[in-house]
Amino acid sequence: MSALPVNVPSLEALFYSFLFTYKIEFFAAFVAVFVGRRVFRATAGGKYTRSGLVLSPLMYLAFTASTFIDLSLEGLLICSVFFAIGIGLSGPLRGQLKFFEKGGQLHYRRSLWITMGWTVAYVLRLYMLIFIDITVGLVLSAILSYITGLIIGEAFQIAVQKRMFDFNKKHMEEKREPKDELDVF
Repeated sequence: MSALPVNVPSLEALFYSFLFTYKIEFFAAFVAVFVGRRVFRATAGGKYTRSGLVLSPLMYLAFTASTFIDLSLEGLLICSVFFAIGIGLSGPLRGQLKFFEKGGQLHYRRSLWITMGWTVAYVLRLYMLIFIDITVGLVLSAILSYITGLIIGEAFQIAVQKRMFDFNKKHMEEKREPKDELDVF
C-alpha cells in the first residue's frame, strides 16, 4: 500500500488558491457579464411571463440576502425595515412601467433607475466583501434591501398593469369590431 504524501493539497484548496490568485480577473468578468446583462435587460425590456414575474424578484431577494454575511441581528432588522419601506413606496412607480408588443408577444420595461441602482449597490457590496474584506456593509445592505423592496413592489405593479393592459386591449378590440361590420354593409 502506498500512502499519499501529507503535503498534497486538496482539489478544493487548489481551486480556492486559483480563484484568489486571479480574483481581480474573475470579478471583472463577473461585473462585465452581470452589469451588461442588467443594462441590456433594462433598456430592451423583457418578455412577460408569469414565471419570470415571480422568479426575477425572488432572485433579487436571494442576491440581496447573500450580502447579509456577518450582519448583526440589529443590522438584519434595519435591512428588514428598509425592505418593508421599499415595498410600501413602490406604488408611485407604476407610471414608469411600460408594456409593448414585440413579435406578437407581450414585453415590459421596468424602471431603469431602480435596476441600475440595485446593480451598482450589489457590485459595490461584492467588491467590499472580496477585496476590502469589510463584512460590515450595513449601509449598502440596507440600500439593497430598500431597492429589492421596490423591485418586489414593482412586480406587483406589473401584475396589476398587465391586467389593465389586457382589459384595455380587449375593450379596444370590441370597439373596433362593430365599426368594421358597419363598414362592410
